[in-house]
Amino acid sequence: MQPSIAVAPEALTITWVVVGSIILELFVLIVFLVRVSWWLSHRFTMIDASFLTVGKDVAQLKADISNDIAGRRVVAETRNDITELKTGLKDIRERVGRLEEHEDDRRTFAPAAEPS
Repeated sequence: MQPSIAVAPEALTITWVVVGSIILELFVLIVFLVRVSWWLSHRFTMIDASFLTVGKDVAQLKADISNDIAGRRVVAETRNDITELKTGLKDIRERVGRLEEHEDDRRTFAPAAEPS
């Protein structure tokens, strides 16, 4: 015959209490981990949305800056063109003035036409 092992009923109760508490702690741990992962996911989603918003703002600023730089280039080129036009007009005025002076000199020194 095999010797039988007798276990006191209190030992079985304590064993089930320990097993139950371990299962309960594991359940609480799983719930805690699910909540933490949900919170982290939510935070990362918010951070991604924030980065997207900031990225759009940066892209708009880059476009505005590019437009501003292009506009400044156009204004600088226009100023150069205006300066060249002013110089050209000044030369034309000087030439017209010299031509008028030359024509006046020709009229002054031209012999008077004799009436026939």
